[in-house]
Amino acid sequence: MNEIDYLLEYLLTERGKTIMEIPDDFNDKFNMYRALVNTRQPHNISKEYLDYENIMLQEVLNTRKVIYDSEIEALDYTHPDTWIENSDRIALLQADITTLEVDAIVNAANSQGLGCFHPCHNCIDNQIHTYAGVALRLECKEHMERINYNLPTSHAFTTNAYNLPSDYVIHTVGPIIQSQLTPRDEQLLAKTYINSLDEAVVHDIKCVAFPSISTGVFSFPKDAASKIVLGVVDEYLKRHDELEKVILTVYSEEDWNTYDGFIKDCG
Repeated sequence: MNEIDYLLEYLLTERGKTIMEIPDDFNDKFNMYRALVNTRQPHNISKEYLDYENIMLQEVLNTRKVIYDSEIEALDYTHPDTWIENSDRIALLQADITTLEVDAIVNAANSQGLGCFHPCHNCIDNQIHTYAGVALRLECKEHMERINYNLPTSHAFTTNAYNLPSDYVIHTVGPIIQSQLTPRDEQLLAKTYINSLDEAVVHDIKCVAFPSISTGVFSFPKDAASKIVLGVVDEYLKRHDELEKVILTVYSEEDWNTYDGFIKDCG
């Protein structure tokens, strides 16, 4: 039995389900595995399971295009005429954040702090927990039990990254826009980035990558977010020489164009 077949059998058996016919294609198997781990509560799990999962996820990682910190060019190279003062320490990158080999990536989490439970959902929270493995949810559970309440908006905490190429994951919750954007929403988004950067400094993290927090299902307008984020990060770096690089990672062409335009237009 190979690793993923073992994992599927384990996950189905612990739910008391009859072992269904496992597909032959690896991608189909992985999607089944992903749905099972996405919906799994953070109960204890066997060391043998974790060992098999680590092997399988490392094999999956070997098939993905990992992007190294040294390959990511800062704004002083990509946008030499930018208005940003710390352009040598800020980068804009269109990529899948789960493929970055950096000190830490930031997870746009929810207030439960345990990852996305929707099977195969295409949010960053789901992807990070999927490719890290179930040990990440178990560590998040330990943190949430210590604080004994939901994670407040803008608060952040740090965990290991397990099978991701980064070393750490900084989990934070951005503001949810209910109707119209308010000054309070803008303040909370700024605090979300500041608190995450504070976590990086506390853990001696030199290079940290952010996704576009709150601009997806949380409905924060992308143009407003880009202005806030660039200003906050640039100002933070003026006071913190410890941080060597902050990478603003976007997934879509639309997100890239929003940041790119603002970087240029305010020169």
